[in-house]
Amino acid sequence: MHDTNDAHGNHDLRTSLSPARRTLRSLSMALTGMLCLATTARAQLPGAPVLQNAWATPGIVAAIDLAGGSDGSVYAAAASWTPGSGKFQLSGGGGFQRRTGASSRGVYGIRAAIPLGGASSNFGFGAFIGVGGGPAGTKTSVSDTTASTTEVPLGAAVGWRHAIGATRGLSLYATPSYVFFSGGSKSGGLVRAAIGADLGITRAIGATLGIEFGGTRSRQLGGPSGALYGLGLSYALGHR
Repeated sequence: MHDTNDAHGNHDLRTSLSPARRTLRSLSMALTGMLCLATTARAQLPGAPVLQNAWATPGIVAAIDLAGGSDGSVYAAAASWTPGSGKFQLSGGGGFQRRTGASSRGVYGIRAAIPLGGASSNFGFGAFIGVGGGPAGTKTSVSDTTASTTEVPLGAAVGWRHAIGATRGLSLYATPSYVFFSGGSKSGGLVRAAIGADLGITRAIGATLGIEFGGTRSRQLGGPSGALYGLGLSYALGHR
């Protein structure tokens, strides 16, 4: 026999909770948007730090980036795409690298990332893999020559985020990774780590600052021979 009183009671409870649930959902979506929009379009560019946040914003985000270190500087543009589910992120980019002791060259990079934490949580984590490279160009002051150089990072991302007002947010994250380098007379892998900060300036504009450090590789083999820094400015396409 169907208990009508119990049925109506549960219905009333669900009705009374639904506004609160909707409000919580809206807040979590806003938090995700504000902080993830700050994430520059990640791509695996040689000479740039491996920075990867633990969250991804659905849609397309475009970015301009400046990176480098003692081995030279990188000027690049990149873009990322994440489906509405937010289950993964694909990034790609290209640019121009000025190298210390060698000729300048074009560089490219692509990366795939998977957020593994809760979309509404202040703490998150994820995993990623990428590939990037570029032609060697003509060496001017080093003896080693290469036809091309390639690097493949495999790593994780751990992050924390916090909303600042109604339209801004801050996210801090760490990105440890194992990077395999090929090119020159010797290939090998390095353990590197990066620390980054993403700032959501508006719902559509974000900025990134980060630094990478760890194992080193000879400059004659393409580096990195020291720490790498990165600065970025991103813009989320479409209405926010």
